Amino acid sequence: MKEVILVSPKLGIGGIQRALTNLANWLAEKDYKVFFISCKKEEVFYEMDPRVKLITPEINHPGRGGNIISHYLYIIKFLRKEFTRIPAKHIISFGDAFNPLTLIASIGLKKEIHISDRTSPDYNFKFYVKFLKTFTYPLSSNFIAQTSRAAEWNTKKFGKKLNISIIPNPARRVHLKNVKREKIILYVGRFAWEKAPERLIRSFAEIENKKGFKLRMCGEGPMLKDMKTLAMELKIDEEVEFLGKVTDIDYHLSAASIFVLPSILEGFPNALCEAMSAGLPSICYNTIPYEDLGIPNKDFLVAHYNGKPDLTACVTLLINSEQLRSEIGRSAMGINDRLNNNKICEKFEELIIK
Repeated sequence: MKEVILVSPKLGIGGIQRALTNLANWLAEKDYKVFFISCKKEEVFYEMDPRVKLITPEINHPGRGGNIISHYLYIIKFLRKEFTRIPAKHIISFGDAFNPLTLIASIGLKKEIHISDRTSPDYNFKFYVKFLKTFTYPLSSNFIAQTSRAAEWNTKKFGKKLNISIIPNPARRVHLKNVKREKIILYVGRFAWEKAPERLIRSFAEIENKKGFKLRMCGEGPMLKDMKTLAMELKIDEEVEFLGKVTDIDYHLSAASIFVLPSILEGFPNALCEAMSAGLPSICYNTIPYEDLGIPNKDFLVAHYNGKPDLTACVTLLINSEQLRSEIGRSAMGINDRLNNNKICEKFEELIIK
């Protein structure tokens, strides 16, 4: 039987965990014996195929204020033990902070290590993460970039030391609800600095004739309270809905008419992919890697972070043209084929076969 090891930072909610669980389930369906190793002991959030063998450490993460260096050394020892015990030749590891631990733990074991960063390459990591990545990444068999921007950035940094492949995330196919589209501009994401919700709120306030459109914001985070205060200060609090954490995101994607992702930093814009999958005309900033998702002005609009067209202009354009919203929304749904789950998982299987 074909065997493969997947290494994840943890098991709870998150983009890495969802992507790896999805890959694990697909490989299990293809009759691979899959060993899913989590570096953190916690409850499984995403549904995992019962054929996948789940392995977790005995010691819990120390949390903030704990001795992170000591814990990392423990994780290296834990991974080394499992890598030695499991005969699988191929290891796929996700996560900027944990890929170095996987590489160190596998030294001398004659394993093929395929690593993938899931954060924007220009993210300001802590010094020890940057240090470890610099010296361990050349030990990998393959570096899997999510976007062409990430591939280019790492090529400049590592040169020929990395064997780089580009494999994007699959686009989750949204299950559209039988509801009528309302005059809603939708935001889905954490209320954190890199998601830039303030930019969207201020842009919405600048629109003189909103033609009945409201702004609906789904998510939680450290900036949520401040954003509610900002909406009141701008006197648009009656036009902005803060829903907090939502469980049925497909309903909101089905009911909205416009989607905006105002993030200034994204490893891979999954929220934008889901909005496109739902047939929503969407807007993002040019600071994130949009190039791999489709064609600007056809599949989505791109606002320039410090230039024209800015976010306000793009939102206004969609508010004023139902026809444009319809055309972009229909075209956007092509992402369901371009980033089809089977196509993406097959690319990972190609690495194993080769």
